[in-house]
Amino acid sequence: MKKLLALALAGAMLLSLAACGGGESSGTASGAASGGTAAEAPAEGEATDTLHVILPRDPGTLENGKIDDQWYYQSLTQIYEPLFRLDSDGNLINWLAESHEFEDDTHLVLHLRDVKFSDGTQMTAEDVLWSLKRNQDETLPSISQIMDVDFEQSEVIDEKTVRLVTTKAAPTLPYRLAYPGLGVTSKAAYDASGGDWLGGAVVGTGPYKLVEYVAGDRLELTANENYWREGEPYMKNLQLRFILDDTTRSTESRAMGADIIVAPNQRELESIDAVDGVHVDQVLSSNTVYLMLNSKQAPLDNPTVREAVTYAVNIPQTVQLVYGDFGSPGSGMVAPGILGYDETMFESHFGHGYDPEKAKELLAEAGYPDGITLEILVETGDTARNEMAEAFQAQMAPAGITLNITQLENVVLYDRVNNSQDYYMSLYGLTCSDFEADSMLNQLLPGSSSIKYTNFDDPTFLELIEESGSVMDRTEREAAYKEALNYLAEANVMIPVWHKALACAVKDNVEGFEMSRAFEEHEFRDVKVN
Repeated sequence: MKKLLALALAGAMLLSLAACGGGESSGTASGAASGGTAAEAPAEGEATDTLHVILPRDPGTLENGKIDDQWYYQSLTQIYEPLFRLDSDGNLINWLAESHEFEDDTHLVLHLRDVKFSDGTQMTAEDVLWSLKRNQDETLPSISQIMDVDFEQSEVIDEKTVRLVTTKAAPTLPYRLAYPGLGVTSKAAYDASGGDWLGGAVVGTGPYKLVEYVAGDRLELTANENYWREGEPYMKNLQLRFILDDTTRSTESRAMGADIIVAPNQRELESIDAVDGVHVDQVLSSNTVYLMLNSKQAPLDNPTVREAVTYAVNIPQTVQLVYGDFGSPGSGMVAPGILGYDETMFESHFGHGYDPEKAKELLAEAGYPDGITLEILVETGDTARNEMAEAFQAQMAPAGITLNITQLENVVLYDRVNNSQDYYMSLYGLTCSDFEADSMLNQLLPGSSSIKYTNFDDPTFLELIEESGSVMDRTEREAAYKEALNYLAEANVMIPVWHKALACAVKDNVEGFEMSRAFEEHEFRDVKVN
């Protein structure tokens, strides 16, 4: 029986539900077990000890926390694990941390499980504190989740206990520590290998360990015999193949070329679900895709020009054109169900609708009566975002805005934005990974990589972010989030375009697979193929 799940975006959607494509590199990496050729997907009815999965992106590196990207974590979460996890309803689950308690508003004590790394060595409190601090020392994207941790004051109490000290009240810190980029790695393995993230340093506590990584092709993993959860993983081997093009992934889905295929083309879900032996699963995520405007790049440094852009695009029409009923058009600054969501916010700031003549008036008022030329950066191979960019290009033309589209590989696009050189706008998703708005807002603080997409460092806005995340009372914290988000909306630097949905094509003989709504770091330790 088909299992195509209907999306429900009304009412209390995602009750209590409270960065995007890895680049490629050349070369091959192997772990302790020597690699070989890629395992072929088994013929129908043939027994296998390998779970075959197709992912949309190559992680580009096996260094945990290196890239703020959902596709990236779909690979690395199989190797590294965080201190906590969140279930599909946003509830906190103790993971590598067996328990925890707040001594006060700024002191969180973590009690660790008795866990070994995949190389058989003991995970210690030193490994945990070092893994977290490395994000700060190397300015990794995951730092946005722990920017309030004072590592000078934080300490190892004993081999299985860590005390984290924060610079302000941090009620959501345990939820943020569930971020997959904060997975624990072995300090000893890192030191011994000289930081070889394609080999000796790739040692985590996860269900699988490295066999071979062929950049641009596949990642071969095998079961971690030291895994702390008895009886897991169910499948001895895990092969992750990387196929960038979503139409090709759809073709593979209909041909049942793998057990699980992540993110086939959203326009082909119905035809895939109609194939005997395979079904499509869908869930809502906590991610929103925004049209990001660089507030430091002329002419977008002029607030009136940014306002003109909001009149020059038709969000509902664009989303319907590209996604149909998959997900939903932006209706708030964060997704429905996230703590801080306000269903009136989009209508208040962007509900004026498509009005190219009004956009022209605003451009003339800003000193551009003859119009302007802008550029939007879009990731190569992302069909949906390229189609959105093309729709915006057509919509902006009557408003006097010439929009040039530049396609770049993910890593190149990230570097261009990060350097802020001739960067005007892009389409980029931010995830409320702890099911509250602070997870998105923290990514807009100085020191976080995502701030470069807007460069909106308005002092009042930054103060509102800092204050909202430190409110201990949940109801008061929600009101503080809404104040910060409303201020952000007024600035017109982030136009919410699409509240993201997720889809996977799954063979009917696959059991135990559940998509992650939080980080999209789908786990495969519980999956079995009958």
